[in-house]
Amino acid sequence: MGQKVRSANLLSNLPQLQNLIKRDPRSYEEEFNQQLHHFEASLAIFELKPDEDAKEFGELIHFLAQVARCYPEKSARFPMQLIELLQRHYPVLDSELRKSIVQALILLRNRGVVSNAKVMPLFFTLFRCRDKKLRSMLYTHIVNDVKMANKGKHRDHKLNKSLQSFMYTMVTAADAQDKHGEGAIAAKKSLDVCIELYRKNIWTDAKAVNVIVQACFSPINKVMLTAAQFFLNPTKKSDNDNSDDSDDGESNSNAGSAGKTMKNRVNLIKIEHQSKVNKKSKSRMRILKKATRVHARAQAIRDGQVVEEDDEDGIGAGGSKKKKRASGPAVNFDALSLVHDAQSFAEKLFARVHRSATATKRGGSTVDRFEVRLILLKLVSRLIGHHQLQLMAFYPFLQRYLQPHQLEVTQILALLANASHAFTPPDVLQPLIRAIADNFVSDHCAPEVMCAGLNTVRAIAVRQPLAIDPDLLNDLIMYRKHKDKGVMMAARSLLTLYRQLNPEMLHRRERGREATMNLSAGGAGSGPLSFGEVRPAEGVDGAELLELTDDGSSSLDELEYASADEGHSDLELSEAGLSDVESASSDLEPLASDAENDEAAVSELESEGSEQEALSDNDDDGDDDNDNDGEDDDDDEDDGDGVGDDETPEAPAAAGTSKPIVKKRVDMVRFLTNEDFARIERLKRRQRSEGQQKQPKKAKKAKTDNDDDYSDYEDSNGEGEEEYGSDGSQADEDDADGMVNTWDILGDYHSRRRRKATYEERLQSIRAGREGRDKFSSRKAQREKEGRSLTNREKRKTKNFKMISHKRSVVSKGRRSLAQKRRELRTHVVRQKKGF
Repeated sequence: MGQKVRSANLLSNLPQLQNLIKRDPRSYEEEFNQQLHHFEASLAIFELKPDEDAKEFGELIHFLAQVARCYPEKSARFPMQLIELLQRHYPVLDSELRKSIVQALILLRNRGVVSNAKVMPLFFTLFRCRDKKLRSMLYTHIVNDVKMANKGKHRDHKLNKSLQSFMYTMVTAADAQDKHGEGAIAAKKSLDVCIELYRKNIWTDAKAVNVIVQACFSPINKVMLTAAQFFLNPTKKSDNDNSDDSDDGESNSNAGSAGKTMKNRVNLIKIEHQSKVNKKSKSRMRILKKATRVHARAQAIRDGQVVEEDDEDGIGAGGSKKKKRASGPAVNFDALSLVHDAQSFAEKLFARVHRSATATKRGGSTVDRFEVRLILLKLVSRLIGHHQLQLMAFYPFLQRYLQPHQLEVTQILALLANASHAFTPPDVLQPLIRAIADNFVSDHCAPEVMCAGLNTVRAIAVRQPLAIDPDLLNDLIMYRKHKDKGVMMAARSLLTLYRQLNPEMLHRRERGREATMNLSAGGAGSGPLSFGEVRPAEGVDGAELLELTDDGSSSLDELEYASADEGHSDLELSEAGLSDVESASSDLEPLASDAENDEAAVSELESEGSEQEALSDNDDDGDDDNDNDGEDDDDDEDDGDGVGDDETPEAPAAAGTSKPIVKKRVDMVRFLTNEDFARIERLKRRQRSEGQQKQPKKAKKAKTDNDDDYSDYEDSNGEGEEEYGSDGSQADEDDADGMVNTWDILGDYHSRRRRKATYEERLQSIRAGREGRDKFSSRKAQREKEGRSLTNREKRKTKNFKMISHKRSVVSKGRRSLAQKRRELRTHVVRQKKGF
């Protein structure tokens, strides 16, 4: 009797029965069969009225999902029954019951009872439900499930293709074009899934990217903006990713993020304080380092920097470090490069912007806000610059916005520069540059406006040097003597750019020494490129830097190559029959002497070159009337050296070698290794930093009446402006590869966007400021400079009390009477008032 009562209670207590079945499935198989039959009967009754609340039915579903894998044969139909139930009645089901069924399917999928090919289409369909918590749960599960299916180097291509095709149908469906329909919600969440999988380096193929391309044509701004912002920054999460329809309610994301930031900041301060006062241990140090990394990562995200996903810094539970597994192939092409038809994509986006800009609300047409149009214009400019497209109507359309009072004018100037490339006709860009020069670069404009205009002209000229005419160029570079530092730096960077690209457009006295020498030398392939011309590269870029040592001096690689060639010739002679040891040794003796003579010749030529440089520095290079003298000097240098650009110095005739050694490029002689490429990059950075650090030389003579157009600083050096770029850095052609941002338009001086100095740099700046200021130096610095230490009385103040507690003076202080203390205190107050 007691056993029957216990079994009856067991059938009504599902959590206890679940625990017992998991421990011993075979003993409780009959109870499972009873619950399974009860589920089937309840399911048939529930389908008659699916909109009713059925709490017991949801608990039964949860129980069967927990123990289904213990009886795989008997519960084979259970997952399909749940899937069919959701497919038929998901719009009218109770929210809690629908959530219970979805959780049961997720549990069955995680345990491998049902395949993802069966549940994934259903989950995407459930995005149509107006249940924000349910959509969030489905979104997380889909992303994690696809990530696990494509774990490591394995890729489930069949699943990926089927899901991408399903997403394409959801994004382009007819009900997805209705702003208030359920299809728009599903399209937005499907787009979020696709973007998140791309950011996790899982779906990086062209099909996934072109699904996002179709979302850019959606009439719903939220869907369209999410897709457009993805192409503008594929690695950064958008603000719209965590938001759904407006009918579901908008959360105050700014206040939440601010509160979270403040909480993280408070926690970091608290942890730092605890690490100082508590006992030092490895666990506390590990917690402090982790909190510091989290805070630094949050700060980088707030600054707009691209931050890779941090899996808790590789630290798992218990403090043990997890080994990071390969998340997939390292190759990840840019999203814009995977667009199938970039020309039609850009044309459709621009047509929408143009239609919205010219339409009015009176006709019933939709007019996008200016912020929305600006994002689309950014994407169009990025497409034009990346794929070098021809969209002639884009440039006249931007001319209406080129006014200093225009809203977000710096972004408009930046996207104009991004839309310029080498195949843009100069006739199209010249009216825009003329409008920028007239509206932004004039004396009645503010310095920030002038700096933005000059930097925009330079950014366009980097990509298309023929877009500016010589007269306008020479007018703009006259602002290099402006009193504002930002304007001066921008004008000098424009001058430096054309000294490198096309010095013929400049006046002769503004070309600089190096550009003038290059023009006089001439040579094939040294002139500026004409429109549409492409000049192929010869060899590895920067290979000539490998011939320099780490200190910047010339190396003897060429002599090593020459000696290697001569060594091969001797080897061939020996193979031909010269096997005598004495003859071979006699042949090697002149070779050694030749190498010694070559080293001596190189050192002699280096000394002569340094003397010539010293003499040339003392000469006046600003005199442009003496042109014949400059030509004679060049001829003398050529005659004296006897060395061409492609030849090494000759050895003296006394050494018996009069044949010059032909210089060979390093990349033509041997294969370059990874270390060589790393050294090239290091030497390039060093050259750029040296160019930034060198200070302009001031001319000793005063300006003459004929030199009013340029400064003494140019007369002494001739290359003074080469150290300034658009943002204070040295100008180079690397800007043509990257995208122009708003702080590039304003420049570092006016945008105040400067890199934070490191501790070593700040300390070096402080020490440099102390030099020659003994009057304001500290007493410690004065003592160190004089070479003396503290007095015994001063040292006694910093001693530990235990070291001096036994002294007579300290002991006597504690034995003083009250009257003695009062007298000494009164004496001390009097001395303080008198100031000694």
